Amino acid sequence: MSVGPTRGGRGRRAFGARAPKIPEEPASTDAARSRAIGMLSRRDYPRDALKLRLTEAGFFEPAAEEAVASLEEERLVNDARYVEGAVSSRIGRGFGPIRIRIELQRLGLASALIEAAIDAASPVWSERAIALRIRRFGPKAPADLKERARQVRLLLSRGFSGGHVRDAMGAAGRHLDVDLDIDLDGDLDEADLTESD
Repeated sequence: MSVGPTRGGRGRRAFGARAPKIPEEPASTDAARSRAIGMLSRRDYPRDALKLRLTEAGFFEPAAEEAVASLEEERLVNDARYVEGAVSSRIGRGFGPIRIRIELQRLGLASALIEAAIDAASPVWSERAIALRIRRFGPKAPADLKERARQVRLLLSRGFSGGHVRDAMGAAGRHLDVDLDIDLDGDLDEADLTESD
């Protein structure tokens, strides 16, 4: 929702949103560092995201780079710590490894860090898919193929692999003998659900 022009006629912004403070000294490393510390006091950021936020706030790139580098030396910015926290947070929200990997790669984090954090949680991915399915749909097996497809779509959209989905659906009720053929791209259509004889 937008409101009328802001003070000074600088355009429109969302209701209640503050206008960003333009730095008085955009080339100052100290000013960029101070702004970064303020940002880090509210939440953790990976290195590249923090640098981007500083440049978007109006700091020159060399000042933002130096500020982030000094914070990294002091271990106030640490990509490995950020990845571990982000993976843990996303697991708590019911996301699977595929979605977590994609979200963290979009932030520009190193693949090795992402894979290490995801692999640390790997023994429990199927259990997490089972728990999510039970939490959302209850412990009973789906009554029909349409309901089963709905449950499979949810698990796939949350980022669980075909194997995790099979485990979750298999635990839902082994008496409904249904074979799931899930495409590598994760798409699932009615042709993918076939009853086994």
